[in-house]
Amino acid sequence: MIPNAWLDLALDVVFSPGLWLSVLLAVIYSLLFSTWRWAGWGQLGRDVLAGLLGFAAGQLIGTLVGFNGGRIGQVQLLFGTAGAVALLAVGRAVWRTDEGT
Repeated sequence: MIPNAWLDLALDVVFSPGLWLSVLLAVIYSLLFSTWRWAGWGQLGRDVLAGLLGFAAGQLIGTLVGFNGGRIGQVQLLFGTAGAVALLAVGRAVWRTDEGT
C-alpha cells in the first residue's frame, strides 16, 4: 500500500471520473464555441482556458448552492454549462483579436 496519505488523496483526484467528465465537457463547449466564432488559433487556446475556468466556476457555484437538478454523478451539468458559456462570451469580449475577421 501507499504509505503517504497525500499521494493517496492526489491519486483519488486524478482518477476521478467527475473531474474528467467536467474537463471533457468544458473542452467540447470551448471547441464548439471556437468553431462557431472562429478568430484564429491563438484565440482557440484562450477559449479552451475560458471554458475550463467557466465550467469549474459553475461547478463550484452549483455545489455550494446545493442544486441537485441537472447533475450527472458529481458533475453539475446545468451550472457548469452556464458558467462555461458565460466565461466564453466574456472572454471573447475581453480578448478581441483581428484575426479571421
